[in-house]
Amino acid sequence: MNLQIDKVISYKDEPLKSFRRKIQKNNYDLIIDLHKNFRSIYLTLFSGMKVLRYKKDNLKKFLLVKFKINLFDDVIPVYKKYILALKEYLEETDYRFLPTELDFNRKRIVKDDYVVIAPSSKHFAKTFPKERFAELIKRIKNHKVVLVGERVKKDMKVCSYLSKVSGNVINHCGKMNYEALANILYNSEFVICNDSGILHFAEALRKKVLAIFGCTVKEFGFYPQLEGSRVLEVKGLKCRPCSHIGKDKCPKKHFKCMEEISVDGFLR
Repeated sequence: MNLQIDKVISYKDEPLKSFRRKIQKNNYDLIIDLHKNFRSIYLTLFSGMKVLRYKKDNLKKFLLVKFKINLFDDVIPVYKKYILALKEYLEETDYRFLPTELDFNRKRIVKDDYVVIAPSSKHFAKTFPKERFAELIKRIKNHKVVLVGERVKKDMKVCSYLSKVSGNVINHCGKMNYEALANILYNSEFVICNDSGILHFAEALRKKVLAIFGCTVKEFGFYPQLEGSRVLEVKGLKCRPCSHIGKDKCPKKHFKCMEEISVDGFLR
């Protein structure tokens, strides 16, 4: 809980017009819009209150995905874009990436030295093939490998497959709440994952991440921030990026953006 938050007003499927009136009634000194979608703009436009909005760069993303025209002069991480919405109130030092001080039990759940692999992702085109993960696991000799994921069919299936690859694997997929997941990430040596939420959760806990980028690129803002973290990707692939959020299949049917990533790159 953030002690600086005095009140939370939840939107619960009421008519937008009445929710807009509710916001206007409070007559806030400042509104910060970190969604910048049709709904949030409607709720705040012509309200008479000062509104600062997050810069999404949707046009630049569209041109990069559809025509491979890269107009991103500076690659700015999304967390910093959120902060930049408030730049007139901040100092330059306020833009630094800072790990969280999340309160959770840090006593080790897994006693051995281990690395974490989060092998799943919501979209196919952002997911490193399970056979390549299996190849990687077989080459990790000096540490246990802990698998993590949600209790959903896709995650459970891939983790079940990988748990049989080696006797060195501990499968925690679907067995953890968020506090347990934080504990496992925090006590690991490092984390290997796709371009997914685990990347950001792990770095927020000061853990080095090896992030696998397939259909997406760092220009979209979701890339590692810690000095020791790395992105594994196929640079110079003409069809990449093909999406800024992910696809359920490879549009070119060859999936080179993932298949051509060398397992050797993980072990350097």
